[in-house]
Amino acid sequence: MVLAAAAVAVCFVVSCRPVEAPAPAAASSPTAARAAEDGALTAFDVQTFLAVRGRALQKLEDALADVEAGGGDVLAHVQELTVAEREAARSLGVDWRHYTWVRDQVGRLLTTQRQREDQRVLLAELTRARQDLAAQLRVSRDAASRQFLEAQIKALDSQLVKLEGAQALPTPRAEEMRLLESARAEIATLQGRQDRVQRRLQDLLQRAARAGPPAGTTAR
Repeated sequence: MVLAAAAVAVCFVVSCRPVEAPAPAAASSPTAARAAEDGALTAFDVQTFLAVRGRALQKLEDALADVEAGGGDVLAHVQELTVAEREAARSLGVDWRHYTWVRDQVGRLLTTQRQREDQRVLLAELTRARQDLAAQLRVSRDAASRQFLEAQIKALDSQLVKLEGAQALPTPRAEEMRLLESARAEIATLQGRQDRVQRRLQDLLQRAARAGPPAGTTAR
C-alpha cells in the first residue's frame, strides 16, 4: 500500500571486499607516516592495493592447485590471506604498514559505496511513493483524507531531505570514491577470485575431514 511507504526505514547492508594490477614501483611507494598525515587515498595507493592483493591471491591459487593435484596437508600448504599479502607486499617493495592502511581505507570506502547505493535505491522508492501520495491528494475531496495525505507527504519529504543530504560527500572523500569507482572492475575481479579461493579451500578441508587420518595413524 502506498501510504505504508512513509514508514520505510533506512537499512544499510555493508561488506568490505577486495585485485590484480601491474606491480607498483617500490621507489614511489608513499610512507605510512605520509599516508596518516594526508588521510586520503591516491591513485597510486589504489594500484598498490590491487597489485598486492592480486599477487597474494595468485600465491594462494597456486598452493591450492598443488594440493588438489598432489594431495597433502591443506593447512600446511595454504597460507592465510593476510600472510600471503605480507609476502606479496615484501616482494613488490611495498611498505607493509602503508599497505594495511590502504587496505583498511579501501574497505571503508567500499562499505560507504554500498551504503550510498542502498540509499539511492531507497531514495527512488520514497520519491515514487511521494508522487503517488501527491496524486491521491490532488483528487481527494475529503478534508480528513487530505489532512492524512498531507501528513504522509510531509513525513516523506523529511526522509527525502535526509537521504539527499547523505549523498553529499566532502571533496576529499568524493575524490577517493571516484578513484575507487575507476577500479571497480578490477576490485570485482579480485573479489571473485577471493571467493573462489575460499570455496576451494573449504572443499579441500571437507574432503580431508571425510577421508579421515592417513592409514597407520591415530586420530587425536
